[in-house]
This record gives sequence, structure tokens and C-alpha cells, in this order.
Amino acid sequence: MDISKAMELLTLNQRVFAVMGVWPLSIDDRIFTFFAGYMAIHCCLEYAELIQYIDNLEYVVSNLTETWTHTMSLFKLSACRYNVNQLRRMLLDIEKDYMIDKYETPEEWQAFYKYNRIGYKFMKISLPVIIMAAVMYYLKPLTGQLSTSKALAGNSSAYVIPYRTRLFFEITDLRTYVMVYLYQMPVVPIVSLSYSGTDYLLITLLFHVCGQLAVLSQQIKNTMVHSYGYSHKISQIVTKHVRLIRLAKAIDKTYNLLLLQQIFGVTLIICLVGYNVIVNWQSGPLIHLFTYLIYISAMLLVLLSYCFMGDCLMNESTSLCDAFYNCEWYNVPPQHARNLLMCMARAKVPLALTAGKFYILSLQSFTDVTKTSIAILSVLRKFL
Repeated sequence: MDISKAMELLTLNQRVFAVMGVWPLSIDDRIFTFFAGYMAIHCCLEYAELIQYIDNLEYVVSNLTETWTHTMSLFKLSACRYNVNQLRRMLLDIEKDYMIDKYETPEEWQAFYKYNRIGYKFMKISLPVIIMAAVMYYLKPLTGQLSTSKALAGNSSAYVIPYRTRLFFEITDLRTYVMVYLYQMPVVPIVSLSYSGTDYLLITLLFHVCGQLAVLSQQIKNTMVHSYGYSHKISQIVTKHVRLIRLAKAIDKTYNLLLLQQIFGVTLIICLVGYNVIVNWQSGPLIHLFTYLIYISAMLLVLLSYCFMGDCLMNESTSLCDAFYNCEWYNVPPQHARNLLMCMARAKVPLALTAGKFYILSLQSFTDVTKTSIAILSVLRKFL
């Protein structure tokens, strides 16, 4: 049982958050203010450009494809800073479970470690995909339109910038174009890390709860096998159950509004990017099609992570209820049996991850949101 392997998940979270200055245990407001301020100005310029061409529906679709992602990234970065105290308390709480003496048997350790590894592997897979999508989108003008600028030197229409922002001057020469291009470069790390970082912390916290629920199920079985020490063991089980319920509710309270915005935003983005995939499939550079495919894959991966986590939480809650029910609670002293029955009654109501406190996230939600995106896409194609 190597606790250092389990700590890798927290270490990876810390590295991602530290770049943005919003690691809950070590906030750097100077870095956060710079990135948040830059992104706020960038989003304002994007919306100004959107308003200018609001009567062009095809341009609106292209603009919103990137603008909405940037808006969500800014919202997630700001939400993380706003909820820093709650996140700090949760991180300090789960740190107690990264001690080897908390696990009495190899089965308990494996139950915790399984979810820890799922979270770590997901982060290792998804982070490169998200970064690749952001980088390829940023370089999109260089892979297509910029080639035409050689033939149209001196024509400002040939200079295509990565993101559709309102500029208060004309780009008439290569030097100005390069400066504007470099000015938009910080969007890549901001979007990549702020968009994924907040999700990774949610993954860490929620999979930790799932792992501890699985550990608790094992502890219930072990307690019933060994008849000695009922009083102390059952007291520990009840205390841990209450703690995990509070932690799960705290996570949902902190993230539910963010997840509501995310579900709505991801639904819209999948639809818009899907439209761009169709357009580039029929006509357009192959590299642009590949860029949009990576983009939509990243969005689907984010959506899947929310729904998979919610599904795991409900499954482990149900498994815990079964563990309480299957233990020989009827053979223990009455005062302890009452405690177990109360835990059993509470466990019948599964813990859940919600968007806006009303939409429960599960694998069924993943199919529902995907179907909604496709339905909106089919309507959008009729208008464009």
C-alpha cells in the first residue's frame, strides 16, 4: 500500500491550479487578477464583435463557438476564487484520509485506491486533449487562411486572427498582425487550465467521496465479521457516514450552479462545433475538420466526466445501503442496532451530484444532453 501513489492526484491538481494562482491552499491574487482581468477584457471584445455582426447568423454561430467557451472558462476561474474557503475546508478534510493507518485491510485500501486511480488516469488523458484542442484552435488561421495572405499581401482581409474580437484599428501589415496574434496567445493556457482545473478538483473531491463510501462498505462487513469492539467500531461507522454525507452535500452546494452553467454551455458548444464539423466535412481544409473534431471530443469528455462521477456517487451510495442491509444488524445489541438502522434509512436516499439543485447527473444525463445537442443541431442546419 503506497500512499505516495494516491497523493499524485492532489499533486497534479496543485500544479494545474498554481499556474492560475487559485490553488485553495495557496492563493496568489496577483496571478489570478492578471488572468481574470485579461480574460474579462478578451470576452468583452468578443461580445462587441458579436453585436456588430448580430444580423449574420452564420457569423454568430462561428463567434459563439469560441466566445461561449471563453466565457465559461472565465466563470469557472472566478467561481473557484469565490469558493476558495469552501474548497480549502474540503481539501483539508480529505487530507486526513491520505494516511495509511486509516485502512485496516488491503480490501479497504483497494476500494479507496481504485477511485483515486480513475481520477488520476482521467486527468492524464483529458488534459492533453483539452490543451491540444486549445492550441490547434489558436493555430487554425496559420493552417488555412494565412496561406492566402501571401497572395493577398497588403489586403487586411487576409489577416485572420485566432479569435473573433472587436479591434478598433485595421490590420494592414504583417507586423501588426503578429502583435495581435501574440496578444491573443494567453487565451490558450487560460482556457486550458481554468476550464479543466476546476473540473479536476471536482473529480478529485467526488471520487474521494466515492472511494470512502466503498471503504465504509468494507468496514461494515468487517465489523460484522468480528464481534468484538462493537461500540467503538459502530460509532466510527456512524461518524464517518455523517462526515461523507456532509462532504458530498458541500461539494454539491459549491458546484451545482457551476455545473448548471456547464451543462447548458456544453450542450450549446457541442451543437455549434458539430455544425462546424459538418461545414468543414463538406468544404474546408482537412486540418480544420480535425481541429473541430478534437474540440468536440474535449467537450464530450468534460460532459462524460460530470455524468460518470454522478453515476459513481449514486452507485456507491446504493452499495452502502446494501452493505447496511446485509450486515447482521439484528444480532447486535439494541443501542447499536438503532444506529445502524438510522444509517440504513439515510442511505436509502442516494447521494447525488446535481446541476442547479434539480438536474441529477448520471450516465443517463449524458445521453439526454447529447440527444438535445443533436436535436438543436438539426434545427440549426435548417436555418443556415
